[in-house]
Amino acid sequence: MTVDRRRILLTALGLGAAMPLEGFAAATLTPSPQPQSGLSALSRQLAVLPRRRAFRTLPRLLDHPDLWDDVAFDALLTYRGAQKMLGTGTSLEGKWAVEAQNLLNAEVFSFVHPDALLVMGLWGEAQLALYNEASWAHFNLARLVTPGQNAASLHQTPAGTSRHHQDEEGVYGAAGRSIPALQARGVVFLACHNAVWAHAGRLIALGAGPAGLTQEQLAAELTNALDPRAIVTPSALGAVAELQRAGFSRIF
Repeated sequence: MTVDRRRILLTALGLGAAMPLEGFAAATLTPSPQPQSGLSALSRQLAVLPRRRAFRTLPRLLDHPDLWDDVAFDALLTYRGAQKMLGTGTSLEGKWAVEAQNLLNAEVFSFVHPDALLVMGLWGEAQLALYNEASWAHFNLARLVTPGQNAASLHQTPAGTSRHHQDEEGVYGAAGRSIPALQARGVVFLACHNAVWAHAGRLIALGAGPAGLTQEQLAAELTNALDPRAIVTPSALGAVAELQRAGFSRIF
C-alpha cells in the first residue's frame, strides 16, 4: 500500500501551529502520483505533474507542502526502478556534470541498465544554473558568481547530433554535459529552497536585484525563475536524506 505522505504531513501540521496562509493558496489535497517502474514512464509522469512557480512571498523555512513541489518529489520517492542513484553539485565549474554523464554512460552502455535513474541535488553556486537565462540579467545573478565562472555551458541545449556512444563530440560526449542534455536522458534536478533564500539575502546585501523587495519577496521571485522541470525542495540535503531512505544510493 502506498503511503500518502502529503496527507500525513497536512494532518501533522493541523495538530501543530496554525498554518500561515499569506503568500500561497489554501491547501488542497492533490492525489498522490501512481508509482512507476520504468524511466520512460517516470519521465512522462514528471512532465505533467505540477511545479509551483507563482509565489508572491516565501518564508525562510518551508513548513508546508504547498510551498514546494511535493507531488513531483513524491513521484521520485515511490519510483520502483532497480537502479536509483543520487548525485550532488555545489559549484558552477565543478565536475558534477561530467560525473553525471560518465555515471549514466556506464550504467546504460556498460552495465546495460537503460532504466537507471539519476537525481541531481544542486545547491550553493551550482543552483544558479537552474535559474532561467532571462533571470540572470533581471536579478543581476552574476554578482553571486565566483570570478571567472558562469553558467553558459550548463544552459546549452545539446549541440551534438551523433548518438553513437563512442563519439566524443556527440550527445554522450562533450556535447551532452549540460542541464538540458542530462534532462533529455531522464536526469531529474532538485532545487534547494535554502539556497534560494541565501541567494536572495546576498543580492539584497549587495544592492543587486529589483529594488524594494524583502527577502521573502525576492526568494519567491527567484523560485518563480527556476527551471520548470526542476523539483523545488525545502532543502537539497534533506531531500537527499529522504531519497536515501526510499532506496536511492548516493554516488557523489
